[in-house]
Amino acid sequence: MKKLLYICTLSGLFLTTACSKDFLDTNPQQNTDADMVIKDIASTRAAINGIYSLMQNLNNYGRTTILLPDIMSDNAFISKKNQNRYLSYDQYITTESESYAAGQWNQLYRVIANTNLLIAKAEANTYPSSDSAEVQHIIGEAYALRALAHFNLVRFYALPYNATPTADHLGVPVVTKNATSKEGIISPKRNTVKEVYTQIISDFNTAMQRMPRTPVGFKASMRGKMGYYGTKALLARVQLYREDYVAADSLANDVITKGGFALITRDKLIDDSKKQNSTESIFEIQFNTLDNLGSDALVNIYWQSGSYGDALSTEDLFNAYTATDIRKTFITKGKRSGGENPAWLVTKYTNNTNFEEPSRVIRLAEVYLIRAEARAHTGKEALALADLNTIAARGDDKLVPYDVVGTALTDAILNERRKELAFEGHRLFDLTRTKKSFTKYRSATTIAINYPNGRTILPIPQAEMKANTNMEQNDAYKPN
Repeated sequence: MKKLLYICTLSGLFLTTACSKDFLDTNPQQNTDADMVIKDIASTRAAINGIYSLMQNLNNYGRTTILLPDIMSDNAFISKKNQNRYLSYDQYITTESESYAAGQWNQLYRVIANTNLLIAKAEANTYPSSDSAEVQHIIGEAYALRALAHFNLVRFYALPYNATPTADHLGVPVVTKNATSKEGIISPKRNTVKEVYTQIISDFNTAMQRMPRTPVGFKASMRGKMGYYGTKALLARVQLYREDYVAADSLANDVITKGGFALITRDKLIDDSKKQNSTESIFEIQFNTLDNLGSDALVNIYWQSGSYGDALSTEDLFNAYTATDIRKTFITKGKRSGGENPAWLVTKYTNNTNFEEPSRVIRLAEVYLIRAEARAHTGKEALALADLNTIAARGDDKLVPYDVVGTALTDAILNERRKELAFEGHRLFDLTRTKKSFTKYRSATTIAINYPNGRTILPIPQAEMKANTNMEQNDAYKPN
């Protein structure tokens, strides 16, 4: 993947003045002004590939964005034998000076700054008619990636949509202007959560308007780039989070029935789920032998062999699976060298040789569970049960089908999400958006996380607070 479209920034990304130059780093020896670089189809392709490269960063889908929702929930914890990575999140003692919260904030806004640049330049350019369809698709990808970055920001740094009746509580700054303009990134205030979601939905819809259902510029079998159905699947997730269950049902149904994806069969689940471009994957961030994070890769914080393996599964998650559930093999009872014995070792990620296991952004099994949850809330309980049992039976072909209604049904769907999507960056958000209290398990202790709890979201970084006088800190991190 071409590295990388780069926006020159100062500390915290948002400052009282914005950087005046934008560069496409095609040659470390000679950076070229973006006004000159994004000028034809080749440079436009390089620009969007640069944004995908940003998403590989360890403080994006390379590690932090996937890891934190599991170690801050009841799914995983940091071993007592550790190298101080993510320890404060595991202990619920994070401060505004903590590096991973700051790194993720900066990386997500860097994605946004670069998508804004690409959109502005590509829409202003004139391309040959033979390139117009691909250019429109690339612009659509940029809108979708901007939406996804805003969505991850509002999930990590703001309370859930339903935390207040009208979602008018603090969200994150919505940034849609090119950073080289006076209207760009200059000391923005935090928008409300409702305003952030409105922009996310608008961007995803705009993206789908630019994209045909069959991708232009890459094959439909390539899951490492955003396409029409990847956009629609993520929008279904967004609508689920904001409890628009009718919209979530409709969007998810369209992906399931028209997207051309297929669930991996039970006999191939363990092996094929680790591969890139599986039939089930809808959108994923990909790596390879030459383009990976090495020791910083997600696999190395979970996998024990040749890695540091600081993150372990909780026994509580392991026990959530039946003995005949094949997904239970993604956790192995063993010993953590120099640490816990017994230890519940995560084996969902194991490839630290060529690093070709992707970071899963969204896949078909989740879309089935989105549709199930949406239908359970809209009086379609029989259909919800069918979707729930499709995913549950794929994992455990000996399981007696669920036959529940009401709260028991929605709880069963939430539990199935826990088992199906473990270690993929979902659990904390599922607990908080459904207003659940939970037990945070650690190596030898537990922490009771009662809803609502302001520490289930991250602090606005210290550098941001110092640089931007308009920024307001989350309540749980304000000085007493």
